[in-house]
Amino acid sequence: MKIKKFFFLLIILTISSCNGGLSKKWKLVEIDKKFRNGDLVEAKIDIDNYLADKKNNEYAWTLLGHIESDLDHDSLAVRAYEKALKLNSKTVEAITGMGIVSRKSGDYEKASDYYREAIKIDPEYAEAYSSLVVINLKRKKFNEAVDVGLKGYNLDKQNGTIAANLAVSYHYTNDTIQREKYFKIAKKNGYRNLEALRQVFNDELTIFD
Repeated sequence: MKIKKFFFLLIILTISSCNGGLSKKWKLVEIDKKFRNGDLVEAKIDIDNYLADKKNNEYAWTLLGHIESDLDHDSLAVRAYEKALKLNSKTVEAITGMGIVSRKSGDYEKASDYYREAIKIDPEYAEAYSSLVVINLKRKKFNEAVDVGLKGYNLDKQNGTIAANLAVSYHYTNDTIQREKYFKIAKKNGYRNLEALRQVFNDELTIFD
């Protein structure tokens, strides 16, 4: 039986932790919730309307980049991230988003550079560590994936995607006890692709190119 590729590996970015910058911008919070819930078309309409009046908000441009990336509009995602970074060159969410786009195109070295740049700016930005997990998995550096995944998880224990990445990492180190532990945590924290994770564990899906 041919093993299918796991295309939606494995990081969902949000902008809800932008150093508190989003906390007073309730409209962006609502759009971000739609994005995280997978309502991409509606989120895209809302963020376009938001940016029509507020073109100087780096978080809004970053969120647009995340939405475009999830829609596989990667050139539009890059354009949005670049606008965010022009407004604030230290927007780690946009830098990590640029890394995601690079990873999707197969440029793992460039992706790693973006993730490390984000970590250098904000050593407590958990999602950049988890994005590095994906690169290590792609390169079959499974022990390194576990190490960096634990760093991300210890910074954000409520993020289901970070726990899911760690579960996959433990799967490839043949540590089924830790794999199941983090699978359960991912489920508890709302990770949406649990069936796909099980298929990875059963060798029905592959994360490799």
